[in-house]
Formats: sequence, structure tokens, C-alpha cells
Amino acid sequence: MKPERVDLRGVENVDELVERVLQTRLREARELAIGLQVRDKQSLHDFRIACKRLRYALERFQGLEPSLEQIAERLALLQDALGEAHDRDVLLTILPPTMPATERRLQSERSELVERAAALWRELEQMMRALDSHRT
Repeated sequence: MKPERVDLRGVENVDELVERVLQTRLREARELAIGLQVRDKQSLHDFRIACKRLRYALERFQGLEPSLEQIAERLALLQDALGEAHDRDVLLTILPPTMPATERRLQSERSELVERAAALWRELEQMMRALDSHRT
């Protein structure tokens, strides 16, 4: 999945630049958050990558806006949960069919990890809305 291009036409100062980059990356992550409902491997992977791009943008600008650090840290936790879920997906594809108990355990762990990621995303949405209202 390729990142959405950030349109910087007409940007006149650093604040506008930061706003455009963060809004583009946030929009991208929000569009792909559907993966938390669909829960298939590819959708979750795409969402995780979009969250990574958003986190990197937040980290890049947190020197200008210290409140971004906490959001970036929560995004890292979300990425970790989705990465662990992906690890379970990989194990499930190579697991011999003679191990049904292990398969059930891995599926249960995956489900719990995706639930954790979904809870973190809900928390992040609240944090980002608060940040938006603080800016306006």
C-alpha cells in the first residue's frame, strides 16, 4: 500500500506544513481503520502500516508540539498489538493440522490482540479529537 501524497501547495509556514502532513496521515489511518472491523490479515496489515506512517509524522513534529509524543507512544502500542496478531496469523498458516489445541490458542490470542488494538484506536481517536479542539 502506497502512502497518500501530502499536498503542500500553498503552505506558507511550519504550522500549516505540520497540519497538512498530520491531517493526511490521520485521514489515511482513519480510512484503513476498517481493518479493525473486517479483521482479515491484509486489512489489519494495511492499517498497521498507516498507523506507522502517522506515528513517524507525529514523532517528526513532536518537538514543535510536545502533546504529540503521547499519541505517538500509544500508536506504537497499537502497532505492537497488530504485529503480534500478524505473528499469530503466520503461525496459523504453517501449523500442522494435527495441532487443533494450538490452533485454538493462537486464534484466541490473535482475537485478544486485535481487541487490544481496537481499544487503543478508540483511545487514540479521543486523544486526537482533543488535540484538534485545542488547536482551533
